Amino acid sequence: MSKEFKQYAIIFGIVTRSVPIEAHNLVGMVERYYGPLRRIYYIITAELLDISKDIALQIAFKAINDSAGPNGLIPTLLVFGAYLYIVESDAPNPIVIQRAAALKKAIEEVKKLRAKR
Repeated sequence: MSKEFKQYAIIFGIVTRSVPIEAHNLVGMVERYYGPLRRIYYIITAELLDISKDIALQIAFKAINDSAGPNGLIPTLLVFGAYLYIVESDAPNPIVIQRAAALKKAIEEVKKLRAKR
């Protein structure tokens, strides 16, 4: 874990814990979120062909965090108390419109994946 990350976590009152790579008690937690995240990432990259991998991953995580989890909690609402959104009166550029459409499609896919569980 980087020193900078630990400092930011301390500022926000977050306690960090280092876990060895082969910590078998936490492997399932990572694997549980890998499948849906990978599926959403592929949807984003298929919808937005000219997008960088970093931006696609950010959009995929936003889609996961804006959807209710297995326990019914929505991470974005827990942290911010509201959904972050783009005001329609601001007339976003076409790239933002494409990304928003891909994000909406990805969120719908997350809902379907979690409904199957």
